[in-house]
Amino acid sequence: SKLAFVLAIRPVTCLARGWRRFVMAPLRSALLPACFALAGALDNGVARLPYMGYNTWYDFMCNNINASNVMKLADTLVDLGLDKLGYTYLNLDDCWAVSRDKSTNVVKEDPKAFPDGMKALADYVHGKGLLFGIYTDRGTATCAGRPGSQGFEDVDAKTYAAWGVDLVKEDSCNAEDTPEAASEQYGKMRDALNKTGRPMVFNLCGWHPWYAQKGAGLSNSWRINYDGSNWNAVVVNALTNAAMGGYASPGAWNDPDFLLGSSPGAAVYLTETQSRMQFSLWSVMAAPLIIGSNLLHMSIFDLATYTNMEVIAVDQDPLGTQGAVVWGNCPSLQLPRASKSSAASFDVPNCQQIWAKPLADGGHAVAFINLATGSANVTCDDGCFAKMGYVGGKRPANVRDLWMHSDLSAAGTTISRTLDASGGFALLRFLGGSGPAKVGSGADLARKIVV
Repeated sequence: SKLAFVLAIRPVTCLARGWRRFVMAPLRSALLPACFALAGALDNGVARLPYMGYNTWYDFMCNNINASNVMKLADTLVDLGLDKLGYTYLNLDDCWAVSRDKSTNVVKEDPKAFPDGMKALADYVHGKGLLFGIYTDRGTATCAGRPGSQGFEDVDAKTYAAWGVDLVKEDSCNAEDTPEAASEQYGKMRDALNKTGRPMVFNLCGWHPWYAQKGAGLSNSWRINYDGSNWNAVVVNALTNAAMGGYASPGAWNDPDFLLGSSPGAAVYLTETQSRMQFSLWSVMAAPLIIGSNLLHMSIFDLATYTNMEVIAVDQDPLGTQGAVVWGNCPSLQLPRASKSSAASFDVPNCQQIWAKPLADGGHAVAFINLATGSANVTCDDGCFAKMGYVGGKRPANVRDLWMHSDLSAAGTTISRTLDASGGFALLRFLGGSGPAKVGSGADLARKIVV
């Protein structure tokens, strides 16, 4: 059946971004419980811009998940200077928990892998100037069969707060896969996290486009499709997200999954071209930038990708608007629904798109992408420019290539780019020359998504 979307109402943020700098500690402690007690909404003052960092899953999966490696990851984030660019969340995914205490129900970390406990690990991460994220599941067990949070939301939230956790990713395995059940269960964790008084990013990992409808009331970000574990799945997640822009706003973001690098040492990786296209498009989509590549042995190419400050600036633009498709010839998307693995086997269409994201300075970030198996010439014409507000013959006064780091000649009647096959791309920044931004939210595309 076709999805019917109703725009979620986003509550006014109780404590605005940057509040910690302006509210004295005693007053802050008094305000937090009142702010977080708001019913039916996650209004925690964090993730006002898409959050950035690293997650262990596509790098390690369940192999060698231990405190020693997590500390090495923290050291590496700092040694590579990634923390200075905004990659501050170090997120431990599945395979850390083994049981629950029989008397208190407190979740227990693997004692061999984490001999000093999780709080000591969080303290080490914090000592590096980073933030610490952890993983759970709304079901009876995690996707790897470890203890889930179903029925233990309050005790788990209190435990995470006591450990000093800054982000909670909650998966959706071993749980009823309906909007009603998912909303109820995620709502329990949202409320439990709010009650702790500790601001924690809540990353909802539910695998379906219908999470976007209620996402802003439940979490700081929500997965809009299955795992982006190969090129096919990266593409289907991007095409799905084209319809979801109307649901994203500061503090609440569509999540098309982690960034896959090109380093073959990771459990999952792309080609160099595909990984850089993904990073460019994710920035235009105002998506969380969570590296899933081989961090401990990151290639020079991947490091250059993730440290491109001009592209990061697009993602972190303070306007906080998700980009939308302003030109394209891709067919209506038939979403795979059978299983998590079906997204990975999705047939990538032979098509091209142009995405545009309005920016706070009045300009636009514009991504040209080619999904076809052959090279293609892609042109932004009058209709394309009009959707960005360039009407009546107006064109950008300046055009900059964000990968060549060079200013180009002023835009003519059209702008064309020849793109390589299977992920060829260009990322430009338009400055000046337009009227009010006309880039749509993608709500019109939502009706074309069939599940």
